[in-house]
Amino acid sequence: MKPRTKMHHRVLGLSKNYLFNVENKMLSWAKVECLDHKGYATKSRVICMDCGNTFSPTLVSRKRAVCPHCNTKIKVEQSRKSTDKQKTYIAIAEICDEFQVIRNFELFAYYKVGKPVHYFISEILQHWILPNGKREVVARRHTVNWYCDSWGGYMEIQNKSDERKYDVYPQKFHPDSIFKTEYQKYGINHNLEGLTFLEAVKIVPDNSKAETLLKAKRYDLLGCYSDYNLKHGIYNYWSSIKICLRNKYKIKDIKMWFDYLDLLQYLRKDLHNAFYVCPKNLKKEHDLLVAKKKRQRDKEDAELKREKLLKDEKVFLKLKAIFSGIVFTDGKIKVRVLESVKEHIEEGDALHHCVSSYALKEDSLILSAKIRGKRIETVEVSLKKLKVVQCRGLQNKNTEYHDRIIELVNKNMHLIKERLKPKRKKDGTKKNVTAAA
Repeated sequence: MKPRTKMHHRVLGLSKNYLFNVENKMLSWAKVECLDHKGYATKSRVICMDCGNTFSPTLVSRKRAVCPHCNTKIKVEQSRKSTDKQKTYIAIAEICDEFQVIRNFELFAYYKVGKPVHYFISEILQHWILPNGKREVVARRHTVNWYCDSWGGYMEIQNKSDERKYDVYPQKFHPDSIFKTEYQKYGINHNLEGLTFLEAVKIVPDNSKAETLLKAKRYDLLGCYSDYNLKHGIYNYWSSIKICLRNKYKIKDIKMWFDYLDLLQYLRKDLHNAFYVCPKNLKKEHDLLVAKKKRQRDKEDAELKREKLLKDEKVFLKLKAIFSGIVFTDGKIKVRVLESVKEHIEEGDALHHCVSSYALKEDSLILSAKIRGKRIETVEVSLKKLKVVQCRGLQNKNTEYHDRIIELVNKNMHLIKERLKPKRKKDGTKKNVTAAA
């Protein structure tokens, strides 16, 4: 947009007339320090993407190699790719008059086998910041939407209020960056990572925790301030973070680590103990706690279910009391009706199946088959059809007595049928006792 104020005109004039062209300087540094050095390997060859030449896979050791053509240390991936592309943002800090200037560059690198790398670098954004905190933005036009993220046009005054568009996160600052003393005292220098410069000058001066992380060079944790879901972890687990700082513990995955601390808190572990807070193998310990939490949750859910079923004992007695005392045997196998919700729970626990959920089912009558007091199988009888619906042993498997138990129950089905018949009162009228039917 056109400059409208005196500040606009002054900043634009300083940008055009007093800032040196540093693109070559930024490129010579960035192509060594800021870009990945990769190689793509097949069984017969390895392509060094830095110089485009190929060499023998025998030079690769533990996915690493030194290219014999350009002496670059590269990370080798198994792939048939022969082209590649990288994009990154880099920055340099300068002082111009009373302004702190942050200059951002966009760098592209295009790789192709047999050809040298083609680099494209362009300055895209400048922040001009006064000591009182006021600032102006000089940048190319930034187009951001669901299918496009590009910078175009020429350097001009832009709307400084639109930080979503005109504040980018540089991968690194050039080592020659110069910061004012007022920023350096908070630890803001060319090593800044995790936050953009604008985010850092807004957060760090008024936040002792952020300042501590910045001065300790814990940029992994500092970056949590730009993520709403992770920012709360800094405040919730600050005591644990201080333990990490004292023990110089490197966190490989911040999200997983905060999730791991949540699990420790849920399981009531000591979050002030370095043994728990700084695990040697984070993923392994995290997965163990996830499994432990699941087991505990399952146990809690089962306990709640038990309590609910026990409260339903009155309902059960209303439905099934008329069948109480039914027992029959063939001399070896003894079958009896389960007479309470508690007995259903005990039967399910002993044979590891879900018979407890059938206790309040109106159409079902549950019987337990035993030999010498040992549970063998559980039988479900339909009260409407007066037939065996299912008969299951340990872990829902059939035993060698399966057919014999079903035959025994069918022979004695008349005992259940008799309980379903309405009884007569002393005055001769019928008394309805078929609530379960």
